[in-house]
Amino acid sequence: MRFKYLACALALGFVGCGESNAPAPAPEGPHSLSGLEGKGDNYISSNAREFEMHGLAHVALSAGFAELDEEAQSVELDKLVQRRLSVVTKAIQSHVEKVVRESNQGVEDDRDKYFTFFKRNSANTEDGVLVDDERALFEFKVEFVGTPTLLAQVAPDDTARRVFEVEVKDWNETTGERVEVEIRESPSTDAFPKYDELFADGVLDIGMHFGGDYNAGRYDLETARWTVETLLGPGWSNAEVTSFEELGFDSPPFTRSVLVEGKEVEIRVFISHAAMDGPGEQHLLAEAVKKSLAERDIVLYSGHAGSGAGFILDYSPKYEIKASDFATIELSEKYQIYVLDGCMTYRTYVDDLLKNPAKNFDNLNIITTVNTTPFSVGYQVIHQLLNWFTMTDDYGNHFPVSWQRMLQGLNTEEHHNIYYGVHGVDTNPKLNPHASEGIACSPCESDNDCGAGGNLCLGYSLGSACGVACTTDEACGEGYRCQDVIEDPAQFHIPKQCVRKSFDCR
Repeated sequence: MRFKYLACALALGFVGCGESNAPAPAPEGPHSLSGLEGKGDNYISSNAREFEMHGLAHVALSAGFAELDEEAQSVELDKLVQRRLSVVTKAIQSHVEKVVRESNQGVEDDRDKYFTFFKRNSANTEDGVLVDDERALFEFKVEFVGTPTLLAQVAPDDTARRVFEVEVKDWNETTGERVEVEIRESPSTDAFPKYDELFADGVLDIGMHFGGDYNAGRYDLETARWTVETLLGPGWSNAEVTSFEELGFDSPPFTRSVLVEGKEVEIRVFISHAAMDGPGEQHLLAEAVKKSLAERDIVLYSGHAGSGAGFILDYSPKYEIKASDFATIELSEKYQIYVLDGCMTYRTYVDDLLKNPAKNFDNLNIITTVNTTPFSVGYQVIHQLLNWFTMTDDYGNHFPVSWQRMLQGLNTEEHHNIYYGVHGVDTNPKLNPHASEGIACSPCESDNDCGAGGNLCLGYSLGSACGVACTTDEACGEGYRCQDVIEDPAQFHIPKQCVRKSFDCR
């Protein structure tokens, strides 16, 4: 099987593109299973993981608490618990960050082996319960993102419950409380985007919006120009646009077609950037982004960002869609994917967007970054994601790439400390979203005999039979396991397959 994608050389100051073929991992099936026999928040990333910390803590009641009526006591207790929660969170954060510093042996640059980040408002609690006349007890939960192997550093005892202790003490307290904290890894696992919903209407709309740049190099325009020139190359078409300079707000989209379950689906890419507006026309940049948010399937923002920031669309003069507007602007109620490729979009963007009543994790996935993002990385992100979302096999069938495989392509060694991740995966499918019912173990001679793109023809010892693209054992059902069948690391994007545990499809 060979996969069509856009091959690009990304070097300092140079970008060259053309249509190419990815290295073939093997003939188009059957794919050998030799050597496999015997091998036994809602956020994921290929090089980061979210952690949850739970525990119980006490808070002292205020003077005169007993004299308050029941309603007033409830209000006062809530205030006391929230204040104490802040003290608990600071103690936990201080402890975890101290462990990270010690584990990194003083290294504080890109060579760090471990990292952690606590976003704003990362803690919450249940209502406090009175335990006596002086104290109340409350349960807390604190979330943070960090290195996947950080659990063993923070709570090194290899037991069923990973715990550590912290001293919780406010600035005016002479003695503190020793609090036991249990740390757990997020249970979220790899999944596929909801490709079936993206393609349901026969069109995949992608809006790409490039924010302005105050730097002399104008990476925003360089990245936008590269994107347009890429889409002007082989594989895409546009009836009116033949150069970057001709692109306008009213230009038609760049298009190409793929097959999804035997039906042709049109892919449309719309682009806006900071050089398209004339004097007094900055509002047109915002209108382009808002149209994508209200109507399109995938919305990509590539630009400056940060905690509490919005979509910064221009700098001369500065013009943006503010984060405070996210709760009220029109967002589609259909399933969408937002790609927020700017500095530290993990920190506040997700929470701000979810304040909008049209959006929740049933109809939204969001790709974010934990740390600062060099503007030049935009080349890689757009190149990779355009490939993954529109990839086809030799027969023109759309090829479903899972989230974890996409993130593996983004979190390269060169950019490992940006930490791209995706939110909202828990409601995403773990089995090929393109129709695959009854396909597993069906006889085959090539991948094309196995129905939807992404299902591979597997070389069982007693005859070739179909696998089904998957991300977890549970999704495959009884008698199957979900495992890699392609060993070539260059083909990491090829999904795992449901394989019979007995290696016998009879």
